[in-house]
Amino acid sequence: MSAHSTVVVGGGIAGLYTALRLAKQGDRVTVVDAEPSVGGLTRPWEIGGITWDRFYHVVLGSDYETRNLLAEIGLADRLQFKAVKTNFYHEGRLYPFSSMLDLFTFPELSILGKLRLAATVLHARYGGNDAAYEWEGVLEYLTRWSGAGTVDRIWRPLLRAKLGDHHAMASAAFIRATIKRLQGARRGGFREERYGYVSGGYAAVLTALERHLRGLGVEFVLGHRVKQVFLNDDRVIVALGGAELTADRAVLTLASPLCVAICPQLTPKEQRVLTQDRYFGVACTSLLVNRRLGNAYVTNVADGGFPFTGIINMSALVDRAELGGYDLVYLPKYAPADEKAFMQSDEVLIARSIESLRRVFPAFSSSDVVAAKVARASHVFPFPRIGRAASLPPAMTSLRRIAVVNSARLRYATLNVSDTIGVVDEALDELEQNPVWRSRHEARGRAFA
Repeated sequence: MSAHSTVVVGGGIAGLYTALRLAKQGDRVTVVDAEPSVGGLTRPWEIGGITWDRFYHVVLGSDYETRNLLAEIGLADRLQFKAVKTNFYHEGRLYPFSSMLDLFTFPELSILGKLRLAATVLHARYGGNDAAYEWEGVLEYLTRWSGAGTVDRIWRPLLRAKLGDHHAMASAAFIRATIKRLQGARRGGFREERYGYVSGGYAAVLTALERHLRGLGVEFVLGHRVKQVFLNDDRVIVALGGAELTADRAVLTLASPLCVAICPQLTPKEQRVLTQDRYFGVACTSLLVNRRLGNAYVTNVADGGFPFTGIINMSALVDRAELGGYDLVYLPKYAPADEKAFMQSDEVLIARSIESLRRVFPAFSSSDVVAAKVARASHVFPFPRIGRAASLPPAMTSLRRIAVVNSARLRYATLNVSDTIGVVDEALDELEQNPVWRSRHEARGRAFA
């Protein structure tokens, strides 16, 4: 049985799951987070008297890591699955885009274009390992399989919506992984989509997970921002401003640039590796409205000029009774946190979002809005550039007592709970193979040449 004392910096899903794994193997774990409650990107909030997730989250049938975690904390029976619809908004019109029939009645593509689009999806899902496409550009891959016309009408607008003007630099492995995950919601090819949610939202998940962790002896230091993490002889010091925590080792689960900012002893090479990625953030407008806004869970927006990348209607999935009988609509905008579009004020973003939503649903008006809020996160996922997965940073740092386990280790996909758990499992398995990490007393070494 391990006798390590370990500080986990970051109370998001990566940090909480790291704490769970380490506590189960016998570590004395303390989780530190700057927020007053745990959850990170899954942390809930209140909007119009309703408590639900700040950002949209779903569980797919193929999200086995998430489903196993829910079972462990006693929430498997609260996971609800439902058939949902997808729409596509193109040149001022809404089109259903959920089934093979929808695809073949879509008027913007020729018969050949539709067949090639279907072939692209099938190839992405079943056609070999994603690693083989890591060095191919996303547009080259999609053009080769779907054709230039389909890229211009379908793929490029969707990529631009998700990745902005940087989309052409993305790896083909990224779109393949994205398609593969979304196809995990379908029952065979283009058939029925089924998404899941936990009754009570992530407020219920986090309450149960924190209770479970406390039962395993995990302690929490919340509402305290970490100023520095450094090695003093063979002990790790976590400085919180006016106080310090001392431990055998630490796991940093923050975004890589934030890890570099609080860990001054990292080598110059480590700092370069950990800051080589450009992170995308999200500004997500949430609207609680008293009008039904269609029956689609996702509406992909291909037209330009929108302050959001898509329309996520949570009420098409979640029992509306849990949402006060309203439609809860998420309007996310992904962009690097230093871009002008990301830095608009809440008031401007809400006003633009409401006006733009009227383009899609003409009967909707601002008087239908019961409540509106904007949630922001500056570091959501590293841009999936060509060749990125070939140079992922190791979990172990040169400090040997300090590890970095975060979203930078996502190879191809954007962030979701199940892939985050998978990243943590892989990183901790890697660390546990290292005798220095397992040892309680070891002087500082070098992992980077």
